[in-house]
Amino acid sequence: MPAIVWPSSKIKDATTRDPSLQAKVGPFLNKLATASTSAGLHVEPIRGARDKRVRTARVTNFYRAVLFELDGGGEPIYVFHGIWAHDEAIQLAESVTVRVNPSNGTTEVTQIHDAIEQGTEAVEQARRDAQARLDAAQREAAEIAREAARLQAANAQARRDAASTAASESPAQPEAVQAGRATGAGAATGTGSATAPAPDLVVPTALPDAVGVASRDASPTWPQGLSIEVLRDELGIGVTLAAAALAATRESQLLDLAATAEVPWQGEALLSLATGSTIDEVREDFELRRPEHVAAEPSDPELIEGLRTRAARSSFTWIENDEDLRRAIDGLTFAQWQVFLHPQQRALVDSRPNGAMRISGGAGTGKTVVAVHRTVKLARRAAAAGQEPHILLTTYTRNLADDLRRQVAELDPSLNFTEGVGQPGLMVSGLDKVARAVLQQAGDAIADTAAQVLGTRRTNVLTVTRKNLWDDVLTLTGDDLPENLHSPDFLESEYELVVLPQRVTTLQQYLRIRRPGRGVALDRRKRAAVWTVIEKYRDRSAELGVASFAELLALAAAWLDTQAARGVPRPYQHVLVDEAQDLAPAHLQLLRALVEPGPDDLFLAEDSHQRIYGKKITLSHYGIQVRGRSRRLTRNYRTTRQNLDLAFRILDQGTYEDLEGQAEQHHYVSPRSGPEPLLLRATDHVAELDEAATLLRLWLEEDQKSGTEAAETIAVLVRDRYQRDNVVTGLAQRGVEVRPVDREAVGRGKPVVMTMHRAKGLEFRKVLLFDVSTDAIPRSVRDQQYSQADHDDALLRERSLLYVAATRARDQLAISWSGQASPLLEGVGGTR
Repeated sequence: MPAIVWPSSKIKDATTRDPSLQAKVGPFLNKLATASTSAGLHVEPIRGARDKRVRTARVTNFYRAVLFELDGGGEPIYVFHGIWAHDEAIQLAESVTVRVNPSNGTTEVTQIHDAIEQGTEAVEQARRDAQARLDAAQREAAEIAREAARLQAANAQARRDAASTAASESPAQPEAVQAGRATGAGAATGTGSATAPAPDLVVPTALPDAVGVASRDASPTWPQGLSIEVLRDELGIGVTLAAAALAATRESQLLDLAATAEVPWQGEALLSLATGSTIDEVREDFELRRPEHVAAEPSDPELIEGLRTRAARSSFTWIENDEDLRRAIDGLTFAQWQVFLHPQQRALVDSRPNGAMRISGGAGTGKTVVAVHRTVKLARRAAAAGQEPHILLTTYTRNLADDLRRQVAELDPSLNFTEGVGQPGLMVSGLDKVARAVLQQAGDAIADTAAQVLGTRRTNVLTVTRKNLWDDVLTLTGDDLPENLHSPDFLESEYELVVLPQRVTTLQQYLRIRRPGRGVALDRRKRAAVWTVIEKYRDRSAELGVASFAELLALAAAWLDTQAARGVPRPYQHVLVDEAQDLAPAHLQLLRALVEPGPDDLFLAEDSHQRIYGKKITLSHYGIQVRGRSRRLTRNYRTTRQNLDLAFRILDQGTYEDLEGQAEQHHYVSPRSGPEPLLLRATDHVAELDEAATLLRLWLEEDQKSGTEAAETIAVLVRDRYQRDNVVTGLAQRGVEVRPVDREAVGRGKPVVMTMHRAKGLEFRKVLLFDVSTDAIPRSVRDQQYSQADHDDALLRERSLLYVAATRARDQLAISWSGQASPLLEGVGGTR
């Protein structure tokens, strides 16, 4: 069948003025794809047109489509431009062209005069018109937002009408069935409407003491030396857009401009440059060629090649088979069915690095999306080569692993999932579970490995240590320790960060090894005292037949290394990791042991700002080298810019390093705008519960009025399980029914209450962070004395946890506390 290249973004043609025309587009596409030579279509060239490839085709007696016909080597390829009234279509066809951008090799459809007028005079005119272009972008973005709100309201009314009709025609259904029709929290993801000016700050009258947090709107930060001419000559960005972008004095102006760019990839490229990318990185991400490599008179094959670049694929969607055609005819809204990847994300999915690769990015930037798509890509690549894939997709927690598996299955239901380590197919699992599976396969043969790692031959290593074993051991043998080291947290950290990774089994080894980054110096006497406790811990573990998770991981890694030294293949060809910042040294050693070093071996997605579990670590210390193979995602797809700004203010007070030991930035942009976050200060805990109940009732009423009956997309997040249960009870006493969530999935029909840790990886439309007070910081963090560095790092993890919680909110965010506000909110303002 002929391929059709269809615009991915909304076409500004007759369909915007005559919505009834949409119904005619499906039959037209069907004819074009299956019988393009049909006399009824009248696919005709235009006499006198500047581009000999332009055609018009009959849609109705009154409307004609403008398209371009390229020679696809036997079958034509049609590049669709739009539909207009007959005479308008003919006139437009005379003045448009499909061309390869001479600066980058990407194929684009443009007006003839726009393709020509890029010289010095055009640059100066663009500078003069820059502010007018910025103002126009703001108006257009506001109109897009209003249209989106109108459609949302119309859809809500349609849902209410349908529900009313159904209720009158059928018996009443249980609440769970009715709730099942609502959109769940997991389905709330989307890129959102185009950015628009934030609504005026309105504090609900039912919450008179609430304070709105006005967001900052900083100036864009560009690479040094960037100019209109550089953007034009190096990247092929139009001078009008380039001039307006460089004239923007506020980030919101740039976001409006990018959202309304006529060529979508150019707006995206400008955002990449404004958030830290270099010209070369943008060229790589969007598959742009250098000007000297672009043909002056491109052939049809070169035009087709230019349509397949990542830049062009942000503007066009290919319809190449019957399934694509069916979806197009059924929906015609490609954003609803096309699995969307931003060009930068697609570049990371498609890349073929010659070793381990790391991507970083803030909450909502799509790291998990990239990991999932890359997993499927690697599996398909193996299948295309006639090979069985051996792939592991893993992460820190079981809940996140379950969600990863669901996402992969949705993307490609045909993939072969496996539960066994090293078996052909794709295994999606938490890393601790993988370690246990490796040890089960090893059986009693693990004894020699245990001697190398733990200092004692053991086979009983599969039962996990209870949490207070270090306390027990300290009671028995901790008398010789200095008071500041008499701490289970210090000893556990020393064991897991120093002893286990270096496989220390004797005092002599411990006296000689380096302890980088531990923050507390130990002379020989102190080391000897610490080693006495560690030896007792190991002896006690052996007596009880237990091992810690870190020991399981270390044993599994050592076992695989030993097997590999004997010629046994490592279990996987590719290992992909999500939330890598939470991994401990033993996790990293196991990752390295699971796959042979080489191309596409390890892929790690991480955000050091979201490190809420493990201690600070560096990949290279554990055999994972990623230098030169790291990239950063900077576009947030979840959170409004107002919520994102508040989350950044939480981070601003801390200093972060990535997994390569380098300073981590947190400059990300969001195209979505929404209400300002609210701060709710209460006199005491009872009053805070009162305000929480009032706020939830307001949110539920708003949703009911707007037709958004998805109560489960409202969440109250708290620091620990005790507070969760307290809030559930307190809200119930105030007439607000909520559902506590622990390990289980989020249900439907009620707002949910969960810990901030449990909420990681999830998103909600509206979020209340409850009890963000000084007392909510755990005493173990506040009272830690053995090391200032470890105390600071523990406090940094608390800051990261609050950042994670704040970025769970898509649309609205509120923070409440009683007594003294948490010091983690110092940078927010309005907390005193």
